[in-house]
Amino acid sequence: MTAIDSPVRLVGPDDADLVLYVSNQSFEDDNVRLKLAVDGVTVVDGDFPVKGQHNWIRFPLSLSSGSHDLTAESDTGATLRESFQVPGDEARYAVVNYWADDEPPKLEWHFQTDPVYFS
Repeated sequence: MTAIDSPVRLVGPDDADLVLYVSNQSFEDDNVRLKLAVDGVTVVDGDFPVKGQHNWIRFPLSLSSGSHDLTAESDTGATLRESFQVPGDEARYAVVNYWADDEPPKLEWHFQTDPVYFS
């Protein structure tokens, strides 16, 4: 994932400035490789099986306060670029979902101030 001395790194959930969830939501592509980076630092690089479609993997990240950029890409050609802000004194939450149904593959972004609850 990331080096311990990187300005962006994986941490325990209680120490996270951004709690990022990643999921494959596509039965069309039952296994997709996703790569995500924050400020150019790779934080996710792996295969995501769809399983029962409700399979989010959590990545708690330490970031400095201020503006950040997320880039994401799939092995099927879907890409995503988003900017977001973290205050530094409380966590933010984001979800990146992969979809590939009858349309071309896409990555979807949700960003919020409250914890994410999946149903």
